[in-house]
Amino acid sequence: MRTIQRIEAREVNPRSYTVKIILEVLVEDFKNMQTYSSLEVAEINWTTNELKTLNKSWMIGVLYTVITLIGILMEPYFATNNTPTIWLFAFRIPYAILFFLTVFPLVNGYKLMAKNFKNGFLTYAIYMYIRVAICMTIITFFIKGSSFSNALEIVLSVFSMIIFGVGACMMGLGILKIKENLDSFAQGIGIIKIVNGSLLLTVIFSPIALFFVIPILILEVVFLHNTFKTAENAIINSSNL
Repeated sequence: MRTIQRIEAREVNPRSYTVKIILEVLVEDFKNMQTYSSLEVAEINWTTNELKTLNKSWMIGVLYTVITLIGILMEPYFATNNTPTIWLFAFRIPYAILFFLTVFPLVNGYKLMAKNFKNGFLTYAIYMYIRVAICMTIITFFIKGSSFSNALEIVLSVFSMIIFGVGACMMGLGILKIKENLDSFAQGIGIIKIVNGSLLLTVIFSPIALFFVIPILILEVVFLHNTFKTAENAIINSSNL
């Protein structure tokens, strides 16, 4: 009791183990207190509609990852089997439709984070990413898939890798800027996307970068899911106050 009185009177600075004992007496765990502090940084006045958007974003992200994986596997198949143009279009047209039906709900989760965390750079990166996706989809219709038979196809393929790299780097930087609002997971994903985008920009190392596209998308889905859970907990906590 005397120790607490001296602390309250600012006669002494409490040591860490003293603080821990006091918190244990108050039925409060020191580790949980640190967690609450980090959640206060991340806590936003999320609405129910925003929560639905985040939930839809990560769920659509799973489908988007599957669609992207199919595209990555099929294009080399077309290139090595001299697939007729008609079959290329038969695959690429519905694929492009499915791609855009999933990419927009996916990036809506990032747009929501950009708005609530007041991250203008991430907003800009999202619109850049969408433009890149549109450009790459259009470019695929000019590449026959049966190897690079002419200079135009080579140029278009190199250009697609470069703009894909720019889009990945921009998104990585945008995600990196929200690490202060969420946790170190955001920082990790941001760095990975920047590294992957840089590999794409080199063109020479683009096959390595393409190999890691799916693992990175899986990490992004987990990241969006974690953000959804954080927002959900914030709403529950605010309703209990």
